[in-house]
Amino acid sequence: MPDAAFRSNTNSREGMDRNPPPRARRVISPLSQYSMAIQLPLSALLADDASFDNFHAGPNALALAAARGVASGDAATGLLFHGPSGSGKSHLLQSMVREAARRGTAAYLPLAEPDLAQPEALAGLEELSLVALDDVDQRLGQRAWALAALRLLDQRRARGLALVYSMSSGPERFGQSALPDLLTRIQAAARYSMKLLNDGELSLLLQDRAARRGLQLSSEVAEFLLRRLPRRVSTLMAAIETLDRAALTAQRRLTIPFVQQALPALEPTAVRTEPG
Repeated sequence: MPDAAFRSNTNSREGMDRNPPPRARRVISPLSQYSMAIQLPLSALLADDASFDNFHAGPNALALAAARGVASGDAATGLLFHGPSGSGKSHLLQSMVREAARRGTAAYLPLAEPDLAQPEALAGLEELSLVALDDVDQRLGQRAWALAALRLLDQRRARGLALVYSMSSGPERFGQSALPDLLTRIQAAARYSMKLLNDGELSLLLQDRAARRGLQLSSEVAEFLLRRLPRRVSTLMAAIETLDRAALTAQRRLTIPFVQQALPALEPTAVRTEPG
């Protein structure tokens, strides 16, 4: 009997035991469903805070609408999100996978992870409801991987199934290093250029995330944090998590003196934006 954390179609169990997919691959489905791919509990796969409901769209409202449409099954088009680190690409892809898993099977592959460098990472994904390839530009220059990706893309397109990607910039930048046929397929996807949130939007994001934790974060305190922390969403969210724990322990409100005490490393910073 397989480990309780994994489930598989009984007709494919033997082959799967011989050739398990890389451990970094995230393939998920509702508990009532089965697929030929390794299954992991949803809670173990995606960031807890990655959902459409808490995606602060700002200048990326059109990208959010497109992601919702494909994830819900209303459209089977390919999507490409490109933009700098911190613009929300991974959040959108993970949100799509979380939503698609409510009605079928879905896979999220963070391609920056070394475990996903081999072509075998793409095996068994051709029939899933949704496949999301995060940081696809990390692998475009690897010919064997690119050929496997091209086969997967064509197999899914023949079935009318969506494949979504993220990359750091538009695909034209990789014309010299990427497999031409694969690059052409990726360029055919509906493209959305993701933008970083400005200071006002980051302030609203901080206040919203604090409110979701039952905390009151004034605009004054939010602006104080933005003056003293890098404009990386991940850094700001980590600060909110730390403040949540500290406020609960001390039973204190989030005032500037308390924030300075809870986050002693805070100091004015010249780092104003998310690095690319």
